Amino acid sequence: MKKWLIIAMATLAVTGCSSAPEGINTFLLPAGKTLTVSHANNQPLLIVRPVEVAAHLSGTGLVYQTSATEIVEAQQNLWGEALAKQLTRRITHDLRQKQHRLWATQLTPTLSTVGAPRLQVRINQFNGVYTGVANVAGEWMIIGASGDLQTVHPFEFSVPLSKDGYSAQVEALSTAVGELTTQIANAVK
Repeated sequence: MKKWLIIAMATLAVTGCSSAPEGINTFLLPAGKTLTVSHANNQPLLIVRPVEVAAHLSGTGLVYQTSATEIVEAQQNLWGEALAKQLTRRITHDLRQKQHRLWATQLTPTLSTVGAPRLQVRINQFNGVYTGVANVAGEWMIIGASGDLQTVHPFEFSVPLSKDGYSAQVEALSTAVGELTTQIANAVK
């Protein structure tokens, strides 16, 4: 009886260890290149409104497209902060570095936005793809101080992954965001 109990406990211990879930990985988008840039008194503002992400991107897990019609949200590879907040901060930062005509700043309740154009970015795709790339797609628009739509630009960037895995996916997504902010900066220069 004791021998059977020892074998059963050993089997349970081994089985329990082998079925334990893997650790959870959390990711943040890498910051863009940083230069020392400060606001000049006569520099007009560009208000960067909070980035809007499609519903399937608003969860905590990174998204991966497994076929032409199917996507999955990772359960153990998660964003360390809401994707929309990361994108808003990154776009603001990059625009300050890549152009100097307008001072990009996030929308805050204490900031007077009277007379300032606004940038709105909508993201429809922000995921890895089974073909070995990361896709970022959506549209950005500049809204004038009086609320008039000045320009709308759809965009789609596809960046090859340097290797397999979610770390490479995050790096490729970051590269695509850099391409997006370069496009915006060139348009508002």
